[in-house]
Amino acid sequence: MRAMKSLVAEAIALEEEEASYFLRVLRDARYAALADAENFRSVCFALEELGMRLRGENLRSLRKYKTILQDIVPTKLKNEYSEIFDLVVSARNEAAHRGIFARNLASKSIRLSIIVEAGLQSMTTKVKHIMSQNVIFAEKFYSLAKVREIMLENSFSYVPISLEDKYYLIPDFLIAQLWHDKKSTDKLKYNTKIDDILDKKDLLKPIELLSNAKKSAALNPLLQAPALVFNGTHAERVVVGILSPFDLL
Repeated sequence: MRAMKSLVAEAIALEEEEASYFLRVLRDARYAALADAENFRSVCFALEELGMRLRGENLRSLRKYKTILQDIVPTKLKNEYSEIFDLVVSARNEAAHRGIFARNLASKSIRLSIIVEAGLQSMTTKVKHIMSQNVIFAEKFYSLAKVREIMLENSFSYVPISLEDKYYLIPDFLIAQLWHDKKSTDKLKYNTKIDDILDKKDLLKPIELLSNAKKSAALNPLLQAPALVFNGTHAERVVVGILSPFDLL
């Protein structure tokens, strides 16, 4: 019994990098379930991976990880976690998950993921742990239609762009204005470079943060616009992520 308690205590003490990794795994799984209700199992797989790490062994059953996963859940959410966890695990073994049943199950799985994510979020302290990686930039040779497509496909409110070695953010409302402007011909929408359409005074200058900065340092700056996250000094900097208020939720 003593050995078991020691194992559990050690497993719960995730390093910040690990908490950050599992936070991204769960978020990706949640987005997959949002895109397709039948992908609710992606949340189950993510929870199994986390449970395996916390428990220190493969128990080959999500249900067996219930208690150890609950240990990292915020106290006020533990009861809700327990109820939803049992529902999702039980429904996971059903043969068919379609229509209204699938959508309801996906909704429950997404809520379960958000609850566990809250625990992981509390284990992180730096910008790099919560930022969105793989930043998608608009290139200056893209057309207006291409930039609009990127925004729609990814539900972006802003898309970063580099012009003359300076970074800017293209806001969605600007793209909407240009797209619906009476002067916007098909040639301007599809065959003209965005660099020839945009006026820099209409673009936003992003807040710049370093990846090792504390999360608390990002709260006030993000009131205006998302921040680009850099790894390194301003002399030799590389964009490694983007941080929006959504990432701090």
